[in-house]
Amino acid sequence: MNGPARAGHSRSIDWRQAVKTIGWIVWALTLTALVIGLVAWPIGSRAAQVWQIGEAAPQTIFAPYELSYPSAVLTEKAREAAAAQIPPIYTPPDPQIARQQVGRLRQILEAMARIREEAPSPDEGARRLERVLETYRLSSEQRLRLLTMDSSRWSMLTSEALGLLDQILREPIREDEVTRVLRELPRRVTARLSEDEADLVVKLVSPLIVPNSVLDVEATEAARRRAREAVPPQIRRIRAGEAIIRQGDILDALAMEALQQYGLIPPTTPWQLPVARGVIAGLGVIGLVLLLQRLIPEIQERSRRLLALTGLFVLFTLGARLMMVFAPEWIWAFPTAALGMLTTAGLGTGPALLLSAIWSIWFGLIADRTPALLSASLLANWITVLILHRLERFQTLLMAGLSAGGITALIGIVTLADGGSLQPIEALMTGGMGLLAGAMSITITLLGFIVLGTLFDVTTPLHLLELARPTHPLLHQLMVRAPGTYHHTLMVANLAEQAALRIGADPLLARVGALYHDIGKMLRPYLFVENQIDGDNPHEQMDPYASAQAIMRHVEDGLALARRYRLPRRVRAFIQEHHGTMCVTIPYHRALQEAEDPEKVDRAAFCYRGPRPQSKETAIVMLADGCEAAVRAARPKDPQELTQILERVFQDRIQSGQLDEAPLTMQDLQGIREAFLQVFQGMFHPRLLYPETPSR
Repeated sequence: MNGPARAGHSRSIDWRQAVKTIGWIVWALTLTALVIGLVAWPIGSRAAQVWQIGEAAPQTIFAPYELSYPSAVLTEKAREAAAAQIPPIYTPPDPQIARQQVGRLRQILEAMARIREEAPSPDEGARRLERVLETYRLSSEQRLRLLTMDSSRWSMLTSEALGLLDQILREPIREDEVTRVLRELPRRVTARLSEDEADLVVKLVSPLIVPNSVLDVEATEAARRRAREAVPPQIRRIRAGEAIIRQGDILDALAMEALQQYGLIPPTTPWQLPVARGVIAGLGVIGLVLLLQRLIPEIQERSRRLLALTGLFVLFTLGARLMMVFAPEWIWAFPTAALGMLTTAGLGTGPALLLSAIWSIWFGLIADRTPALLSASLLANWITVLILHRLERFQTLLMAGLSAGGITALIGIVTLADGGSLQPIEALMTGGMGLLAGAMSITITLLGFIVLGTLFDVTTPLHLLELARPTHPLLHQLMVRAPGTYHHTLMVANLAEQAALRIGADPLLARVGALYHDIGKMLRPYLFVENQIDGDNPHEQMDPYASAQAIMRHVEDGLALARRYRLPRRVRAFIQEHHGTMCVTIPYHRALQEAEDPEKVDRAAFCYRGPRPQSKETAIVMLADGCEAAVRAARPKDPQELTQILERVFQDRIQSGQLDEAPLTMQDLQGIREAFLQVFQGMFHPRLLYPETPSR
């Protein structure tokens, strides 16, 4: 490519990348605006604006009937009082501080001992001692006393100073207790020392006494939190005809709560609440975008898949908001688990767990019962995602939905009991709504599978199960028209499934992809050796170039059949990638042998167009395809020979770069190799030769 052309191509690539980046930003901003609007936009009321805490009541209101209810206001006051009774908790004495301070005193005393031994005169010793004790307030007489006292008294003084400091620092000393400890210090000096010596000990030890116990904020808060939690909900009883609030009185939180309990005014929504909800919702969108870029970077290239994910989140968020507006009493019946089921089918287990957690936070904010409904949505989604990790039967989907419904029902009933208003009829209704949520989740998921597969080309587990049936038209035609290839695909499917299980890939996708990877061979089955029963090989009469093109054409034929029968994109990838960019070796070698100048043979004419495997599953099928063909051709006689054949195929694919674009590690390759070896050993296990029954 010449310079101007290369520059133009580069500008074209940069332009396309810029357009993709702008589109991604526009999508993120649009989703942010939609989610913040649905989650945070307040639904106000004129009645709520008339009655405001701190304002005078516009009229007198009497209780229409007797009512008992758990009062959040009284409960909070009681909990605050219980927490206030817990004194601050301090940490135990820090032994590191004691070691540090005693070590410093020991260094000072050792320096003083050297001065006592080395000073040529008392004056020189006093000057040197003054430099050592510059932070100590010692008189010249006291410094002279330290220099001139005899060795026995010096030894007793240093021993007492070290022991006293160590003893004091073993006791807890808070910052406000240092003065008290210093004041009591003289009384703790041993009586064996004279008054002057005791004063010297006090002067030496005092500067080293520091706080060794600090306020343990976490322990204090934990103790106060336990005290708060130990306070049960406070029940307020209001008699019929009792004045809840009189006209002109200042409305407080307790009166407002009572009015709301009677349903006389709707709950007020302070302006800070929508703002806080909007911030949380926006952070959730940021987290969602970052997770998609980190875990599924290829989603930016697949606009339909991104549109499907956006539609799911917006529809579920809109549905939750509409239910809170028109039927809030039915919120426990909202099918939250369906989101986890559908995201698992489209994105996989890991992303589904994280994305459903983000949406559960939004759902809790919308529902105004954050702890209970957030927990119900989160647990229901997570249990369904984990159950659907291996969706291979409809019963698995049914079990996931029932589990989600049971969890939602249980949390709803527990929430009623925690609020002190558990009645049999209410418990029955809440439990029934939870089970209804599970049943609706199953229904929505089944409908979603159809929509995602049809409109957005998302490969769902149920679609894969449908494709794995031997009665599928394509597989049935392959079995009838190319029985050798069909048997080959079954063997490759078994190998791929076991290898995928071994390394944590998708075994169902690997199996289905293996079943369809050679589907194009059924259009010209006679060109492939596994279908040549009579031994007649048409390639022997064909030109090497024509022979290679005829063999490689099965990929294009397979893609055409896959599109005709609407196979999903992820299954079509197996057809296109299972040969990567490898060359058809036999025709290529024939061309080299027949050519007068081997350098004039166009090697590219004998190579598949690719691409190379882009996923773990397609890479597994490439390896399984090559290993099955090599093992069937070589017919190994023992496990050692089998191992050598597998190793040769693996090394060929690695060294030719066919696995460079697949997300496989060396550990994954070792697991695939072991899985293949196990399957092949089961295929070629020894059998006993039964003797013929003698004729009578």
